[in-house]
Amino acid sequence: MSDFLIHMEQEQTETPVSNIFLDEYMPEANGAYVKIYLYLLRCIKSGADALSVSSIADRFEHTENDVHRALAYWEKLNLLRLEHNEKKELSGICLLEPRHKSPARLTDTLAPSGSISPAQPLKEASPPAKTAYSPRRLARFQEQEDIRQLLFISEQYIGRPLNPSEISTILYFYDGLSFSVELIEYLIEYCVTRGHKNLRYMESVALAWHKAGYQTVEQAKKESSLFSQTYFAVLKAFGIKGRNPVESETGYVDKWIKTWGFSLELVLEACGRTMSKIHEPSFEYTDSILNGWRLENAMSLEEVAALDAKWAARPARPPRHKDVSSAVKKASASNRFHNFNQRDYNFAELEQKLINN
Repeated sequence: MSDFLIHMEQEQTETPVSNIFLDEYMPEANGAYVKIYLYLLRCIKSGADALSVSSIADRFEHTENDVHRALAYWEKLNLLRLEHNEKKELSGICLLEPRHKSPARLTDTLAPSGSISPAQPLKEASPPAKTAYSPRRLARFQEQEDIRQLLFISEQYIGRPLNPSEISTILYFYDGLSFSVELIEYLIEYCVTRGHKNLRYMESVALAWHKAGYQTVEQAKKESSLFSQTYFAVLKAFGIKGRNPVESETGYVDKWIKTWGFSLELVLEACGRTMSKIHEPSFEYTDSILNGWRLENAMSLEEVAALDAKWAARPARPPRHKDVSSAVKKASASNRFHNFNQRDYNFAELEQKLINN
């Protein structure tokens, strides 16, 4: 790999880190990418203008592909410009002046006093939007050996050739979410082994991992192992054995624990109450129990016990008195052939009237 030159758009005696970079670019970036960008600034300041991808990789114990991804990421955000020679080898990097992403960005990031306002917590960063890759861009991606290998492995897992939309989705994991090839391979393996070969499902998992900040296979494995145990613990509480949880069931568990914030202990308590009440597994019934606790802000066994005591202490409703008049009417209606005024007939008198006529 040949060396390349690094220089700035404007000559400066000092190279401070821009506040725009710190406020608007750094919070959403992969930590490894930030380190590489700061290292490039440092190299300019120290006068080390001749670098190589391999030297940067060695410095941070990354792969060269990791460095290439970091450079491509910052180029996409217009913080640097990559320069290539006639052989399409990287020959230079020009660091560009950071510019505001949007006028309102700074006010969204910092409170007016310079500290985070507890009344207005920071908004979660949205994942990068998917982009439509041009045929030329797709061709450039597939010139990379690791990308070709990734697409081949993906087809082996899914069991058929990938269509252009699916290829774009996988490249989005790599280019948009900044996942490593190894993490994408594990993502696909993780989904397929759980019966999900749909790329839309894989994308939802990828976005969840991105939101959680997973950058390595080890992080994803640790979390997926913990959650697999959680899913099976819920199935066991329902008396369900001998099968994996289906997508709708994992969706409920994810909502209870990841979205609503319940502990597994409390989820299992709700499952147990479901079985005691209706004597059959029902994710819908358990969901209603947990939603009731959530609305009452009961997020621990102690708080649920206090809530139970509160409900038990409520005065019993007085019995409803029956409407006597309506009951009589109902009885009258049911006995209408027996409830009439009977007449007394004098048959001898009637017979005499018939003879005289």
